[in-house]
Amino acid sequence: MLKISFERKINADIEKSFDIITNFENFQKLFPEFYPSILIKSVRDESSLVAEHLKLHDSEFIIMSKHFFSRPHTHEMRVVGGDIKGSSINEIFSSEDGKTTLKVIAELDVKSSRFSKNNSYKDSLNKLYDKMISEIEKS
Repeated sequence: MLKISFERKINADIEKSFDIITNFENFQKLFPEFYPSILIKSVRDESSLVAEHLKLHDSEFIIMSKHFFSRPHTHEMRVVGGDIKGSSINEIFSSEDGKTTLKVIAELDVKSSRFSKNNSYKDSLNKLYDKMISEIEKS
């Protein structure tokens, strides 16, 4: 399991930050280089099931993921099927003085020989979150 973690400061309040980063319904439109396809299968109060194409570095993963929310403080994506089944991305939001701190903890199951651990998944994940933060701060 490849473990990646990083923290980002966002010049926006926690609710706005949480809403954009967890609005995967718009990821295909906002971040097509990372999410060429998103299909929402079901939505419940605090969870969703989503079929996703996720592109990181030079790999495209076809996955089924469960998203769990605790507004506005946590979002967890668990990959329950597909190329990197067993992977997860956790986002933890905190707020101080009208700004948000986002902590990302990812565990990517890239053990398959089809996906090399030498690929720069951390850089690609950082670029994705940089784009998300840019979207938050411009709106």
